[in-house]
Amino acid sequence: MSLLLGIFVGADGAPNLAVIVPVVLVTMVLGGVVVAVIRSRFGPPEPIGADQWAHAAYSIWTGGEDCGQWDRARARDSLRNWYGVTDPAGLWETIRGLQHGRTGSLAWDHVRAIDLLRIGTAAGYIGEDECWHAVCPMADTLREHFDSWSALASDFEAGMQKWQEGRGITSPDQRGRVQRNLPYLRQTAWPMAPFAAPLEV
Repeated sequence: MSLLLGIFVGADGAPNLAVIVPVVLVTMVLGGVVVAVIRSRFGPPEPIGADQWAHAAYSIWTGGEDCGQWDRARARDSLRNWYGVTDPAGLWETIRGLQHGRTGSLAWDHVRAIDLLRIGTAAGYIGEDECWHAVCPMADTLREHFDSWSALASDFEAGMQKWQEGRGITSPDQRGRVQRNLPYLRQTAWPMAPFAAPLEV
């Protein structure tokens, strides 16, 4: 104890600032590092944009393509041909139908609804902010039922393949769509958007 005291106190009894100041600074820096590590590992995740979360979700289906970037004619043709949607009211009706469940697969319905929001944005039926605000409750619903991106993708794939079977789709290219997208999802989309992160618009 006397040896330790001698390090911090000079022979004249005055504090040895040449030792004390560096020790205090190092302690503060190390303490900050420890706190940061604890927060990153055990604290709540940092908020992310709803657009980032949506990208990680619809990429299960699109492989990273943002249908919100399509040209207007393509978006409107796709909505009309796939869903019979020709205006904003029809778009919202279709999205609400998917949110309430059409196929028995929560993931298949909701992820497609998120993708439809992007196509509707490209079609000019809704605005960007409107799109991202609509994503948030869908994300909340999905996170109430799934605990990870992998679990969501697994349910989405099961729902997709059941839908394909009902329509006689047997093409390996179509049925293997999710598996083909997994490398992109695991390496890029999902790491950029923690599943449980709070969302900001």
